[in-house]
Amino acid sequence: MQQFVIHLENDKDALKLLAKIGKTLGDNQIDIVSMAGTSAFGICTAVLFTDNEEATHQILRDLNISVSKQNVIVAALPDIPGTFGNFAQLLFDQGIRVYSFYLLRYSNEHPHYAYTVDEADFEKAQAFLDASAFLQITDNPKKSCQ
Repeated sequence: MQQFVIHLENDKDALKLLAKIGKTLGDNQIDIVSMAGTSAFGICTAVLFTDNEEATHQILRDLNISVSKQNVIVAALPDIPGTFGNFAQLLFDQGIRVYSFYLLRYSNEHPHYAYTVDEADFEKAQAFLDASAFLQITDNPKKSCQ
């Protein structure tokens, strides 16, 4: 699974550009499955997950939008207080460098967290998740929400 990270020059035009992206994706029947965004020091960053990564990347290029793609790992954790903290501690104990994380969606009574790791740690993170009691999600995010 991949996330699209869009860095905007300033936060004044962010909503206008995000509206353009959303409308263009919709016009092309591409669903935004999840998104997050933040603004700090006048710079806005948005992260998108869609149900068609290849077409999304092409559309963003056609719109001349500066975007980077990053591979993410998605883990479904039990909905029990402290689970995320324990999960984060286990990743730290394995020496896995996590760069970003956020709640991607909530389905089947499990929060699904997406996280990015250093490229050098990606296979290690996947192997850790496969060997742990946590559930790794690898399919289309839209399918597992239905």
